Amino acid sequence: MQKPRVRASSYVTRSGPAGVELLVFAYPTRPEAGHHVPGGGVDPGERPDDGAVREAIEETGISGALVHRGLVGTDLDHYGNGNPFIALYFHLETDEPRDAWTHTVIGDPAAWDTGLPVTCRFVPLTEAGPLLRTSWLDQSRYLHHLAVEDVSRAG
Repeated sequence: MQKPRVRASSYVTRSGPAGVELLVFAYPTRPEAGHHVPGGGVDPGERPDDGAVREAIEETGISGALVHRGLVGTDLDHYGNGNPFIALYFHLETDEPRDAWTHTVIGDPAAWDTGLPVTCRFVPLTEAGPLLRTSWLDQSRYLHHLAVEDVSRAG
């Protein structure tokens, strides 16, 4: 039996004019890939919560502070090739001032998305679920666990 790869993903939230907003991104050159929250593999010896922050920065170029608000969910699943993974979902708060931007993914040179442009934007939390069900991994499943009262302190 193959040992599962550990993945760390982040629900990055902030307070916006209409309430809680969530950071999502998409690949303009690969629209079939859908929308995502930042996430990827945890490096050997790296703490998963640190991996979540690293992935958020590598995949979105977020420049605001990132504050941990806790673990909100876990999954055991398989990639399309059958290899197992454990996904850990963290809640991070930010004071990122930008509403939308373009970033070029950095990180592991062997990763399929390194060097690809992504469009990043904050969307109202109430609109995030349908967007996050468009990718290969439904990343909407833990949105209801976000501590909305904590988000009000991010602004």
